[in-house]
Amino acid sequence: MPTISGFSKPVGCALIPGGPVGEHAVPGALGPDDTLLSVEHITDGTPPTRVDRTAEFSIHATKGGVVINTTTDTTGGFLHVLWARSE
Repeated sequence: MPTISGFSKPVGCALIPGGPVGEHAVPGALGPDDTLLSVEHITDGTPPTRVDRTAEFSIHATKGGVVINTTTDTTGGFLHVLWARSE
């Protein structure tokens, strides 16, 4: 995973399909000890829009590659997930 110049930790991001409340698979080696930096819900439109949903998501405590949505159905949109690796 690339490191942003000047940032002390490697970071990862993924754009995934939205879905119902519950678990969402995230490619890119997201791990239970990583730190979730943001989750944005992006919906199609003219122009497309984004809503910060970080407070509604968490990284799964035992499974790698999974975030959990506790509140909002994001079906029909996309999720941009950004995290920092624990090392």
